[in-house]
Formats: sequence, structure tokens, C-alpha cells
Amino acid sequence: MGNMNAKPAMKQIITTLLVTLFCVPLVWAGAKFDPLQKPNTFKNKDNPYYWKNRAPRPGYWQQDIYYSIKATLSDKTDIISGEEKLTYWNNSPDDIDFVYFHLYQNAFQPGSYYDNLQRNNGKDPKYGKYESQKLGTVVEYVKVDGEELGMELDNTILRVQLNNPLMSGGSITFDIKFKTYFDGTGEVRRRMKVYKTFGHKHYNGVHWYPRISVYDAKFGWTTDQHLGREFYGDFGAFDVELTLPHHYILDGTGFMTNRDEMLPEDLMAKLDIKNFKDKPLNSIPSVIIPEDSAKTKTWKFHAENVHDFAWTADPLYRIGQAEWNGITCYSLAQEQHASGWQNAASYAAKIIKVFSQDFGWYAYHKMIVADARDGMEYPMLTLDNGTDPGYRGLLVHEIAHNWFYGMVGNNETYRASLDEGFTQFLTVWGLDNIDGPYAVTKRVKSNYYNKYYLQPSNRDNKLYNSYLKDAIKENDPALNTHSDAFNGALQHGGGYRQVYSKTGTMLFNLEYVLGRGLFLEAMQYYFGQWKFCHPYFEDFRLSITEYTKVDLNWFFDQWLETNKNIDYAVTKVKSIGYEPAPENPATPEDTLGKHKYEITFERKGRMHMPLDFEIFTKDEYACVRYMYHIPNTHFVKDDDVEVMPKWHGWDKLNPTYTTQVTLPAEIADVVIDPSYRLADINMLNNSKKLPIFITFDSRITNPLDWTAYRMFIRPNLWYNVYDGVRFGASFNGNYMKYKHLFNGKLWFSPGIVQDVWYNAKIDADSIKIGEDNFNEFVSFQFGYQNSIDKISKNSKIYFNITSREGLRTASIKIDKRDRANMNKIYFTVKSMIRPDSTSLNYLLYPDHWSVGQFNNILSMGYQHKYDYSFGNAKINIDLNSSTLFSDFDYHTLTMSHISTSKLGKLDFRMRTFGQYFTGTNMPNESALYFAGANPETMFENSFYSAAGIFPKNWGGFGANTNVLHYGGGLNMRGYSGYLVAQEDANGVVQRVYKGGTGAAINVELEFNRLFYNDEIHWEKGSWNKKKKKPISINTYLFGDVGLINYNAPGEKLAFSDIRMDAGLGAALTVNKLGVIEEIKPFTVRFDVPLLLTRTPAVDADFVQFRWILGISRAF
Repeated sequence: MGNMNAKPAMKQIITTLLVTLFCVPLVWAGAKFDPLQKPNTFKNKDNPYYWKNRAPRPGYWQQDIYYSIKATLSDKTDIISGEEKLTYWNNSPDDIDFVYFHLYQNAFQPGSYYDNLQRNNGKDPKYGKYESQKLGTVVEYVKVDGEELGMELDNTILRVQLNNPLMSGGSITFDIKFKTYFDGTGEVRRRMKVYKTFGHKHYNGVHWYPRISVYDAKFGWTTDQHLGREFYGDFGAFDVELTLPHHYILDGTGFMTNRDEMLPEDLMAKLDIKNFKDKPLNSIPSVIIPEDSAKTKTWKFHAENVHDFAWTADPLYRIGQAEWNGITCYSLAQEQHASGWQNAASYAAKIIKVFSQDFGWYAYHKMIVADARDGMEYPMLTLDNGTDPGYRGLLVHEIAHNWFYGMVGNNETYRASLDEGFTQFLTVWGLDNIDGPYAVTKRVKSNYYNKYYLQPSNRDNKLYNSYLKDAIKENDPALNTHSDAFNGALQHGGGYRQVYSKTGTMLFNLEYVLGRGLFLEAMQYYFGQWKFCHPYFEDFRLSITEYTKVDLNWFFDQWLETNKNIDYAVTKVKSIGYEPAPENPATPEDTLGKHKYEITFERKGRMHMPLDFEIFTKDEYACVRYMYHIPNTHFVKDDDVEVMPKWHGWDKLNPTYTTQVTLPAEIADVVIDPSYRLADINMLNNSKKLPIFITFDSRITNPLDWTAYRMFIRPNLWYNVYDGVRFGASFNGNYMKYKHLFNGKLWFSPGIVQDVWYNAKIDADSIKIGEDNFNEFVSFQFGYQNSIDKISKNSKIYFNITSREGLRTASIKIDKRDRANMNKIYFTVKSMIRPDSTSLNYLLYPDHWSVGQFNNILSMGYQHKYDYSFGNAKINIDLNSSTLFSDFDYHTLTMSHISTSKLGKLDFRMRTFGQYFTGTNMPNESALYFAGANPETMFENSFYSAAGIFPKNWGGFGANTNVLHYGGGLNMRGYSGYLVAQEDANGVVQRVYKGGTGAAINVELEFNRLFYNDEIHWEKGSWNKKKKKPISINTYLFGDVGLINYNAPGEKLAFSDIRMDAGLGAALTVNKLGVIEEIKPFTVRFDVPLLLTRTPAVDADFVQFRWILGISRAF
């Protein structure tokens, strides 16, 4: 039977081929451009977006692509299997012998380049079941005309050797069979993801197919390995068919050609997001399409003028819809979040309207915003998270990417600034135009918080604060840097975040230079010129310059190629004359007279810019404002202001500029750039008056403020037994939390609730009512720190002076850190003295302080922090020495190493400590103590600096252990308060509770995670195990082992016996008080040292119940 039909079958095949060869070109030739339906009309002459129909410049070319993909997803195995037919047009002048494909999912596996990068950043990535098997995207074959091609895989880049060269002007069609593995069990962040909610799987199908690399005029083949960041692709067309189990709701790039079949009206009515507007957030979702493993659906899409295809699927998706100008905006929200997504589609429509009208028209028919635990962009699709209003900034940002990345298809793998930075600029622009200059936020249920929270503008919050935080430290990178070359760091580290914030800030500063009108026109010109093409930085520069006809090389050179920064100052405002009003004034202005001033500006930073400045005058009735502009080139922007003579200069050329003004009133203030667009790193010198903002110190966490110096004041109340209740105030201030930081406290002690009899060292004859009844009526402490980056980068200087609880101290410290803050060196000079014996009346340990003697110390040290595969650690090495004018002679070398390691469900903390002493005379307050910190260290904590909070009998040393402990020294906590008896070689019992040389090892084994995923936290009246909250408890086993010297200075070194303690403990930490977050974590520690290996003679049981209390952890 088969043989009988062979000839007719062959004849039918030949006939079909002839019809196809002759008819299909006729059909294509007559097909009008239609991006929504087959056939592919991307290369049509009537496609207004095709690059050949509107080349951005003479000689420009780019390659064309057409993907036809049919794929099936198994939600049992999380594998998508597909067959891809790719037609590739070589429009370059070169013949091509081989091609490259991106297999992005291969980055997330052991041995990958990305794995190597993570390990060199101190990470130990944990991989999922497929990732650990190195299963990302697996290509079974690549064929051309039925012949397999040779393949060479280098992690995320697949090189395919052509059997015959692809000639310039020619095309080739590849047939590819592949599988890509979703993996939701690994720890490495990836954009192609699967996860479960309420037992249902969610899929984000992104970078899921073999994608041909871009061959362009700048690089030829672009073959950057994927390191978790950006992407680059050629424009063309896609026909995609996705087969999934039938209960999934899916959408993606392009026009859904079988939408009526996939989402019929009755189903859409059930999925309507409005049905769930009152459903409580995160409540159990309903089932609209029951799962049936025997049923599948095939979703079909056609897309043109795109460079990628992505999709998202979830049985819990509920659909919202809005429209603007013929563009349909869809929201896909999981049902449990649907009440928080009611406005998502309409908000997306507003975003598209703003960007279309201001920068260039959106070219596609739809936009999807999807609730997908992400923040990523794809053509016509954004994957987002959160709820309204919190998600608004994210929606604006990701939709903006469809302008810069989606339509302007720059090589973001090479220069991420061109898409991320431009998009961050558009984020601010969109938020400002839709919601106003301040973001819409959910009102916190706290009147206190709402009163004292200082909301930043969108521009400051999204751009300027981030940029200036680095620029003020001179740590902002040059933008013209490879996207993966920001100090080898991961994600937004190493300066990478500046591709967002510095670029966006640059664009606002370009607006400042050009004026808003010309700037917008130039941006529209750039977008119109390069949409659906591949620009680089040089193309952007040329486009802006070409349109404005303004030489802006000075601007782009500074912002793109350097880390120069802006710092202008008003240095002098000098009155140089006054002409009184004439007796018979001709105009109303003549009645005021003429005040002449000379104003001097200084350029302190290396970046030069034009200057706008404003003068405020003192007026009898109102403060009048006068606007001026100082150009820095021959260009003058079109603003209605008085233009001053040009200030031409940079670096050391003309660093100062003086101009004269005549005004009808005296000057009250001169302010540079009242629009706050000029990104000046030091606004404190930008005006005649210091811009200072004084407010109550609410301890609310507030954002940075680069426009003014912030000063905070709050009342302060404390108590000790000698002064009684102390009344006073705390005050602190800073600029950008980096420069000119100070903090101070001032107390007055009127003797209220004073208990002089509490301290046994006061005798009755020393008490004089109203005179010496307390030692200090006024006490204070003051600290100041400032960066000294201009002398040495990443360096600070600190000054401190204290007079409280009978101690006078002063210190100066300088430290220098590396950029990553992993290494630090520091130098300190400190002087302290207790002037007389009355100062001892304050103390918990009065016998352990020197009186009337200067303890002057010179210290230097080095700190190194590091991460390892299962933890982190810190090493400190310190050299301390008595110095000039000190009444003591001692020198110590100290080393400590503290580490925290994760051992399965346990956290193992370990401290190794050692100190060596030499000298003839060490003060008691600076000695090495066996059980814990010395008095000098304890003085830094207000709970220990004076008696009053703790009962007096909790302190001191005696024949038995006591209950008060503060971490430090050898940290043998079980021996707190014990004089530590030790028999020497001569049989004499020595007290070895303090010395100068010793060593110890302290360990704690925390076991919270045996029962909880994290620390135990108190939230809303119950213990919450999921995330860090105001109060936390840590429980642990501990053990300490150590020894100390007991010889006198100058004698042969002699050590005590090795002693150990062990027990269990708990630490309760208050991390914040409701909305009050800016408090130092306050820890109360309760330890039970059940075991002592050498017990006091009066308490000989090695194992018994003992307890100690401490403020802060032991280490």
C-alpha cells in the first residue's frame, strides 16, 4: 500500500512547494505592515519603526531577527521544552563564519563565571536541584538545512560554527531544539523563576530560549558572559506558541492572537480584578479554573519591533484593564493581592500618557504590569511586586524601561547607564507628573511618626540622595564604565548603583544647563532618532549636541568620563556703596535708593557649570527676590533672568568670580540654584546664610537632606546616686550624615533624689548642703567628627571631650578605611583624669580608678573584616602606650578575633583574645580584667559609669562571685566580682582578677534556629519568628577559658592556672520602640554559669546555679 501511493504523494509535495515558492512572496509583497498578526511584516517598507526606513545616521546598520518558537511547559518537572526556528539577516558589511547565542540560565550553577564572581565576593551560593546539576538551558542541536552545526559552549555563551559563511546581505535559518529548567530552590537571585503561593505554582518565563548575540558596528559579536545584570538583543519579530496546563492564566510580549479562545468573555468576567476589591490581602484565593493534568492550552503570540519575548503565568492571576490612546494596559495580580492592585492598569495608562507626550510615543498596542515578585522589564511586560501606593515608583520605573531598553535598544550589558540611568530619571519625571513632587504613601498609624517624618521629594529620594551620598565622598564612578566592571561587586555594589542615580542626576543637570524647553526637545529628538536602533554613549552625546547646536562636550566629558564633582560657594557679599533716593523721584523704584554690592563666588569642586543664583532683599513690606544667571560658555539658556558676564574656567583656571549688582534694598541672602537641580556636594556654602534646619530629635529614621544642615534636640534625663536626677538636653547634627557630625549632652544636677549615703566612701564631714553635696552641678559630653577626604580618601577625624561622673576626658582620633569598609587603620590620642577623691563617690568600682593622675594614651590599631563561606569575622590588633605628660608607664599589644558561623541550624560565635603588657606602672582603670571589661571601658556605658541604675552591692570584688558583668577583657563571665585566688610558686595566694597579660577563648552556641527560621521577635502581643521586629531574644550555650598573669611589673612572667566556665544564657534586645528606630539596640543579658572549674573557697561546688546580669552581649 505504501509503494502504491509513493508517486502521488511525491507529486503532491512538489506541487505544494511550487505554490509556496510562488505565492508566499506575492502575499508578503502585498501584506501591509501589521505588528499584531502573521505574517512577519517587520522588514516592510511601510513599517515606520524599521531601521532601514529611518536610519539614525548615514551608513548605520543592524541585524534583523525573526523567531518562531513552539514550547511546552511541564509544571510537574518545571522544564520547558521547545523548538526554535530563527531567521537571521546579515545586514553588516562583513561575511560571518560563526554565530553566538546567549544561554542566560547557565549563569546560575556551580563553576559558572557568575559563581566565581560570587565566591570572590565572599559568598557561598547554594544551588537548587537543577542548578546543582548544571541544568540551565540545554541545546540539543542547532541545524541549518537539516545539517547539525558544531557547537562550543562557554558557560552562558554558545558558539556555533557555520558550515558555510553567511554573506553580507544574506540570511540564514537555524533550527534549534532546547530545554530550559526552572529552579525555585536555589539561593542565587535569578529573573527566570518559579515559586509557589497557596499551593499554586507561578512562572516568570524570561531569558528562557537560546537568544542570538548582537553583532554590531562597535564590537562585532557581543559575547559578554551573563553575571546577573543586563541584556542586549537585536530587533525583529516573534511568533511564539506556549503550551501549559489549562488552569494557568498567561500573558506576555506581543499580541495574543487567540485571546478569544484563551480568555473568553465568561472567563474574563470571573477573572475581573474588580471582583476582588474587598478581599483581604493575603487571604486564601479561590479556584476559578480547576486543575486537570490531562488538559492543556496553547497560548499564541505575534510581536514585531521587539528584541525579546517574555511571559508570566499563574493560576491565581486576576486581570484588570485600562486604556489610553488605543493602548490597552493590563494588570495581572495574584488574587490574594488583588485588592491592592485595583488601580494598577489605570496607573500604567497614566504612565504611558506622560512618557508618550513628553519624550516620544509608545509604539506598542499594550502594556502588562504583573504581580510577580520582581522588578524587571521586557517588551510590553513588566514584572513587579508590592501593592498600591508602594508599587507606584516600581511601575513607573519598569514601564519607563520600554522607552529606554524596549524601544531605544542600547547595549545595556556594556553601558547600563543608558537604560537604567535614563529610566531612573523618567521614574522621577513620571512620579512628579502623576502624583506631584512627593510620593503618595500609606499613612502610618502613628501621629508621632506622621508629625516628625520628613518626606523627601521624588527627585531627592530616587536620585540626588543616592548620587550625593557617594559624590560627597568622591566615591562616585565614571559612568562610561562597563556594566560588569564596577569593582567586581555584585548587584548594586561597587558603585554600580550610580548607573541609576548619577545618570539620572546628570540628566536633571543637563536640564539645568539647557533650560527645560530645549532639554525636552533634545530628549525627544534623541528618542526619535534612535528608537528601535542601538545607540551608545557617543550617539547620545552627538544627538543632543546635534539638536541643540550647543557645544556640550565639557558637560558630557565631566559627567561620563570622570568623578569630578560640583561645589560652588558664596564666599563674600560686600556693600560697595549706596545712592540715596533723589528728592524728586521719577518712578516708584527711585524712592528706594540704590544699594550696590560686590558678590564673590568660588568654584571649590573640579566640575564647572553655569550658575543660577537668587538674591533676597530686606524690604519694609516683603522679601523681594531677584534672579540671575552666570553662563560658563557662550551659550545662555532661555530663562527670564538677568544674565551676568561669562565665568570661564575649570580646576585652577579662574576659581573665583566676582560680579556687582545694584538693588533697591539691602541684601538679606544670596542663594545658588534655588531650583535644587545643580548637584552640589556641599550646600552649606551655597548661600550667604548657613542653611540650617533645627527640629525635635524624634529618633524617627529620616532620609538624607542634601539641601541643609540638620540639627536635632531632645530632652535628656538620667540618674546616679551622687548627683541625683540629672536634667538636660541631647543635641546632634550632621550634613548628609557624613560631614560635620556632632553630638552632645548637657546636664544640670540640682540634687533631687540624691542619695549620698548610698556610697560608703563619703564621710559625713565632707557633706556641705548646697555646696559639695554633689560633685558636679553641670556635666557634659561633646563629640565631633568630619571627613578629611581631601587629605586622604575614606578618612575621618574625631574629637571628644567629656566632663561627667567625676571624670575629665579629651581625645582625638583619625581613621582610614577602604572603600568596602572591610579594612581600617586608626590612631587615637586620649587624656583622662579624676581630679580628686570626691569623684570616686560616683563609682560602682571606686577602688579601681586613679585619682589626681593623668592617664594619657597613644593608640594605634588595625581592623579587618571578612566573610567566608558560612559566616563572617572581624580581627582587631591594637597597640596602646602611655604618652607625654602621663603619670603612668605602660604599653599593651592586644589582638582579638570574633567570628560568627552558621552550622546548619546553629550559630556558633567565637572570640579569641590575647594581650601582652610591658611597663612599670599601669593604672587600675586600664588594666586587663579576668572576668570582663576594665573601668575605662565600662565608663563608656551609662549604666556602668556611675552607681545608681544597679545596686551598689552588685559591683565590686570579693571572696565570692557577684552578679554584674560587662563584656570585655578576658570575658570569663562566671568569675564576675571574684578576686580570683591563685597560689604562686612560693605558696602565697595572689589575687589575679586583674593583670596586664592574658589570653582567653569565649564561645556561644545559639540554638534559636533549631526551632525558628530567625531570631524570636515580639510583634503585636505575640512572639513572631519570621522577621526582625522591635524586640528579639537570643538563647545560647556558652563557655569561656582563659588565664592571666599575676607577676609584678618587671618580674618574670607568671600565669594563673587555666580556668573555665560554662552555662547557658539569654539576651533580650530592644531594636526599636514602635516607630522610633534610631536607637542603639539595647540588650539585657542573663547568663547562668552553671560550671566553674576553679571555684571560690567560700563556694566550693563546681556545678551549681549562679547568675549574672549584663547590659549588651558578652562579645
